[in-house]
Amino acid sequence: MGPGNLRLRSSVLAAGLLATTALAGLAPAYGARIDNLWDDHGPARDGIAVSNDGTIYVAGAKYYTPSGVVEVPGPVREVVISGLSGDGSVVVGSTVFEHGLSRAFRWTNGGVPQDLGSLIDSETRSYSGATGVSGDGSRVVGWSNRDELSNRGAFIWVSGATGGVSHNEQMFQLVAADTAETNARAISDNGNFVVGTYQRVLDGFVYQRAMRWDVTDIETSGPQDGVPLGNLGGTTSWASAVSGDGTQVVGTSTIADGRARAFLWTEGGTGGVEGNLQMRDLGTLGGNESRAEGISSNGHYVVGSSEPAAGSRSIAFRWSEEDGMVSVAGLLADEGVDIGSWILKVARDVSDDGQVIVGTMNVGDDERAYLVRLNADGPGPGPGPGPGGGGGIMDVKEYHQTLFASAGIANAGEYLSWLPMNGAHHRPLMMTPNLSGDMCAWATGDLAHHGGTSTGMGLAEAGACVDLAGGSVRLGTAVGISRSWQDLALGGSARMAGQYVLGEADWQPDGTPLLFSVTGMLGGWQANIERAYSNGAATAVSSGQTNAFGGVVRVRADWLEAAQIGNTSFNPYASIGFGHVHVDGYAETGGPFPARFDAQNLSSADIRIGLTAVTEFSAQTKLSTTFEVAHRSGTAAAAKGSVDGLFAFNIGGGSYGQTWLRAGLELDHKVTENLALSTSLHMATNGRDPSVAGSVGIKAAF
Repeated sequence: MGPGNLRLRSSVLAAGLLATTALAGLAPAYGARIDNLWDDHGPARDGIAVSNDGTIYVAGAKYYTPSGVVEVPGPVREVVISGLSGDGSVVVGSTVFEHGLSRAFRWTNGGVPQDLGSLIDSETRSYSGATGVSGDGSRVVGWSNRDELSNRGAFIWVSGATGGVSHNEQMFQLVAADTAETNARAISDNGNFVVGTYQRVLDGFVYQRAMRWDVTDIETSGPQDGVPLGNLGGTTSWASAVSGDGTQVVGTSTIADGRARAFLWTEGGTGGVEGNLQMRDLGTLGGNESRAEGISSNGHYVVGSSEPAAGSRSIAFRWSEEDGMVSVAGLLADEGVDIGSWILKVARDVSDDGQVIVGTMNVGDDERAYLVRLNADGPGPGPGPGPGGGGGIMDVKEYHQTLFASAGIANAGEYLSWLPMNGAHHRPLMMTPNLSGDMCAWATGDLAHHGGTSTGMGLAEAGACVDLAGGSVRLGTAVGISRSWQDLALGGSARMAGQYVLGEADWQPDGTPLLFSVTGMLGGWQANIERAYSNGAATAVSSGQTNAFGGVVRVRADWLEAAQIGNTSFNPYASIGFGHVHVDGYAETGGPFPARFDAQNLSSADIRIGLTAVTEFSAQTKLSTTFEVAHRSGTAAAAKGSVDGLFAFNIGGGSYGQTWLRAGLELDHKVTENLALSTSLHMATNGRDPSVAGSVGIKAAF
């Protein structure tokens, strides 16, 4: 089995993924489950779950598919999602319904959350919560209060069943022989086995045991008593996860001295501890305690946490029959990866081949999700990445931030498309200095900086124009080069460079003060992206190259000399423009986690209303002062694609709408009747225009 068969059942990526806009998923081997512990053996954890093929995942209260993002609707308040079926069709969790009670729910895309009910028939004190779902989504497990005293009972809900509790025929109670409280924690992929815990109080002492229920024939034979899995010689045990076929269970048990140890329970096993041959003590990394959190679908690997020395902070481990218990940090060190000051606290899940491990770590004072890939092949000789660029460790939150930042290359394409329209051509050709002659040529250079994205831009352009119809029509065309540059996190960068062509037609009807203009441009650029991200103590770089194409059409109307005060004329104007940018998909090379990015298409609509005050200092020199309000709406940039062998991602996207103010000064000076110089400075509030832009130009007439 390859890394793509990683199954995620606990909130291994929660800390990192929920901090981003739209989050990635790991491709599990069956229905994913997010832990929500009800006892004292671990904190409740929010998280994500993903479908078998990694194309559908849930995070927070959102359901992500290749075609878009859907908010899972809460009847009263936001839902808490705890699992996703392996086929991606069913989401489970808990939410408050109209009756005011928190209940387990089951949801399919396009519908509303289905109240799964509870084990008791009460209008005021019936509660439940789902904790897991089978691979096909037909079976849901969780807990419910089973009496008015809120004692809990594990349940399995079976779609279409009729033999459940009297008031809720699809829900069966999973019981223990001594009527103890029970809780279901996970269900096997095939839906035949459920694991969890039961506990009872005897003589003031709380006894808790790991439990497994065989629910293969529950619809025909009804619920059977669960089978306690015993312990390692102590008094307490609890189950955390189950293999794909349900024959192996992992969890934690106390030993005779009360210390906690990771266990592996195998149906029919003989290598366990005395008195419980099916349960093996997996040992420690050198300390006194360990805990098992996850098991590969095929049962070959177990992961969790252990003390490396007595009394020390626990760290993540991977266990196998061949290698025993090894720290994840040690596995990385064998790959030449130094984790530096990162502390890998716990491993939550592992792929069938043991090469992909996910868990949580401390980076300084922050708790982050991590993903480890071992023994990954390097990039192949072709244009795309191989499965990976060698072993590595991913800070999931940071990594997804770098994915989204790289997608900003589409924003740079939008900025470059609009730059000549609102830079070199921020005014119609007929409003440039009026020189002698009915033909002209010009050259212009612009420099600009967009503060919101720390993107620098520049262009150089040359063009020519001709006057027709007695000077009431002016046609112009230009060619130019433009580029952008942006520094990304950790020394990464994004660069674009290319060329464009531009055309303009101005018309001032005879005898009117109105000036109409149409301006259009088409451009093409090559983009180079160096995406940097942490690989433990080192910084890795994955590089990509792609092409972008864009165009803009603008229609503008000016009312020339609508008012005059002294030597200053006032010229109001309005414009509307439409733009589109396409960025080709591309594949990165290099680094331990190169990604593939899908193509992007961004469309935008731009509306402006402004006023230009033109002050003539002399026959040769005039100053234009411009104030305008701009609004642009359009498609937002998105990072959508996959990290080969690991997960798909879909971050950002949707639409935006921004309104901002822009002001400018432009000085024109006639050197002769056939030659003029111009320089301008524009500044804008936070929006899609550059925060500051400067231009210099020369125009000649003949």
